[in-house]
Amino acid sequence: MSPKLLVGLLLGALASVIWGGHAVVALMALNGQGFHVLDLLFCRYFPAALILAPLAWRARGEILRLGVRRLLVLSFFGGAGNFIIFVSAFHFAPASHGATIAPMAAPVAGALLAWWLLHERPTPGRIAALAAMLTGVLIIAWDGLGLHPGAWVGDMMLLAAGSTWAVFTVLLRRWQLAAIPASAAVTLVSLVFALPVFLALRIEPFLAQPVGMILWMLIAQGVLLGSISMLLFARSVELLGPTRAGTMAVLVPVTGLVFSALILGEPIGAVKILGAGLAVGAMLVAVLFTGRRV
Repeated sequence: MSPKLLVGLLLGALASVIWGGHAVVALMALNGQGFHVLDLLFCRYFPAALILAPLAWRARGEILRLGVRRLLVLSFFGGAGNFIIFVSAFHFAPASHGATIAPMAAPVAGALLAWWLLHERPTPGRIAALAAMLTGVLIIAWDGLGLHPGAWVGDMMLLAAGSTWAVFTVLLRRWQLAAIPASAAVTLVSLVFALPVFLALRIEPFLAQPVGMILWMLIAQGVLLGSISMLLFARSVELLGPTRAGTMAVLVPVTGLVFSALILGEPIGAVKILGAGLAVGAMLVAVLFTGRRV
């Protein structure tokens, strides 16, 4: 294996592991450490905006050509709006659902949207793979109904979070905007909307939290999730190409399930493993063997 390939795989894997831990970190913050959704919104976008602002400035011409209306739309579907839906789901659903349902729903919704908006008709093989992924998602959701009463509410929100993220990715392609400049711009716009609300409603309770916990949330949400993971994956795409780099996404639900079990003690039974295995396998097939090649 060449050093270039090895580094690309490592960077893609690291990005996917960070994404896989998102649900666990969010649930722990909301249910175990007294944070509010607005607190996590601030922790997500304030550090990330500081880190990504130079990238947004470098691509300012491309961003300005996009226009205010489109930028606001992208900021809802791929920024603060998506984040609020995803995090709020953990008032109802376990972290293992968040780590699996949302990332698996995104490619299914994305394929349907691309068919409609981009006229990219999926191949029969890709349709079968996406159907298997959706089946896996439904199995995971069904498995949680008995163990987590009311989890279906959170599951619906997680489906919405995956679907809104799919809208974001399809619109990037439709409007021909690169992912890194778009994410940087969306981060800045999200902070503009989130900061006044946070300062008005949550600044005092937030600062009353232990300093170490505040720093951890800022690092986990803003630095690792909001910045580092995106830059790692972008570099992985440069080294491997989008198709091979995309295979690293299968690690998101796998690491999410492992973190949920080891850190939160959530039960991972045979049914949930079956659903995750079906969806992960179908995701891998969809990326490697079917559909659009880029």
